[in-house]
Amino acid sequence: MPYGQRILAWSGSGFPADRFVAVGGVRLPEEPDLGWLQDRLNAAVRRHPVLGTGPVPLVNVDDVWASAAAASYPPGSPCLLWAYVNGSDLLLVAHHTVSDPWSMRILVGDVLAGDRTSARSYRHDVSVKHLKRMFRAVPFWKHTLVDVPPLTADGGSGMPETTRELRIRTDITAVQADEVGRAARSTAFVVLFAAFAQALQPLSAGRDLLIPVLTYGRDRSEWDTVGLYMNVLPVRLTTTDLPAVQHAFIAAYAQEIPFPVLLETLPTAGAAFARGGPALAQFEVIQVQADDSIEPLTIPAGLDLGGPILPVNGLAFWLELGSGGIYTVCLRYRNDLYRESVMRALIQRFVDRWGDLYAAAS
Repeated sequence: MPYGQRILAWSGSGFPADRFVAVGGVRLPEEPDLGWLQDRLNAAVRRHPVLGTGPVPLVNVDDVWASAAAASYPPGSPCLLWAYVNGSDLLLVAHHTVSDPWSMRILVGDVLAGDRTSARSYRHDVSVKHLKRMFRAVPFWKHTLVDVPPLTADGGSGMPETTRELRIRTDITAVQADEVGRAARSTAFVVLFAAFAQALQPLSAGRDLLIPVLTYGRDRSEWDTVGLYMNVLPVRLTTTDLPAVQHAFIAAYAQEIPFPVLLETLPTAGAAFARGGPALAQFEVIQVQADDSIEPLTIPAGLDLGGPILPVNGLAFWLELGSGGIYTVCLRYRNDLYRESVMRALIQRFVDRWGDLYAAAS
């Protein structure tokens, strides 16, 4: 079983199976011919057999988001890819058990580019090289995952344990993130991660931060393969200035091993991430567009589709790149631990800390 599916099998999504999907929407250069689009979608499924067998359900609708939200997506369907089109707006929905955000990027590219080199089959072998790296990484992860520091909670709403979601469109653009990354001799991802870590610090009660970062978990040979390849990279921070965050992320990334293997090697570490574990904050950056010439659609609030592959014991914070190359902050949090006002303040601190990093790089 591929690593992403093993993570899901271990944790359970906590999300209804027929709503547990990955989505990717784009605005096409022009309104497509529906016959042409159907052929492209069916070819994509043939290229990626993990999606089942075609034909892909394709529906011409008045509103792609409302129609997608009103539907259900049983994991036992013959085809695990669905498509909605309205004019030049195209929305793809794939079951999350066999896809991830990277997969949606591949599928959008398949539809736009047509036939390409055949994709690799969906698998995840452990080579001797990987085994050696896993063995060398054990001391690092033992040190990283000792005495996991939980976030502080504020008592929440007083309601039973549930999760709520906020989605707030920011003024942060992918172009700006790239500029700040280059100025800092880093990457856009790391500077966005640093802004989040700085925003999160008031919830750390003066302790270290341990942030599970959701990565794409792919080797270069798997870049064109559809599947659930996501990995979890725990990053421990003692301070949150940009150089320290970059150093900590690089150190963790250099020791990255598949999360299921990490849990098998260090069984006690699983308690830090399992349902009912300490309150932690997950972080992820999602970019679905196939290339810079294609405009992604912004996912609206209240869609009620998808869900994290790790349990949300505290909060999950992710950024989605939408229309105009602008990021939307998405925050799913435990309603019994945190009040909405505290979570909105966290988002505002993130925007403010990003502004500080952008100003320093300008």
